[in-house]
Parts: sequence; structure tokens; C-alpha cells
Amino acid sequence: MSEDDAIHPPHAPRLREHVGMIRWQRTGDGDWSAETARGQYVGGDSHCWRVRLYSGIELEYDLEVWAPFQ
Repeated sequence: MSEDDAIHPPHAPRLREHVGMIRWQRTGDGDWSAETARGQYVGGDSHCWRVRLYSGIELEYDLEVWAPFQ
């Protein structure tokens, strides 16, 4: 398993599969802050996923910044 395998999932989920996305960022005071999004996978590849949020909005998530979670 290479470092790239750990960063990028080996394959995208099935269409309409429910997914969660998370990204961690440093705040101004040095603490970590997490942002999450949940919805259904609607397309993409091993570098960028399109997710239709439960609110109906469809967004792209760069897997260099965001990571899938269950």
C-alpha cells in the first residue's frame, strides 16, 4: 500500500450510495476545526467526488482536501 492509496480511496462508491465527507482545518488560534457534509454520491473519480447533499444541493469535493467517512 502506497501513501497515495491512503490519501485517495481505492474506488468511488456506488451511485446514490450515502456518503459523509469531512475536512479538518486549523483555526486562527491553532486548534483544529472539522467541517462535515452528508449526502448521496452522484459521480466523480479518485480525486473529486460529486455529492448531492440532503438539502438537494450538488457539490464537488476535492479528495485532496476532503476525506470520506462512515
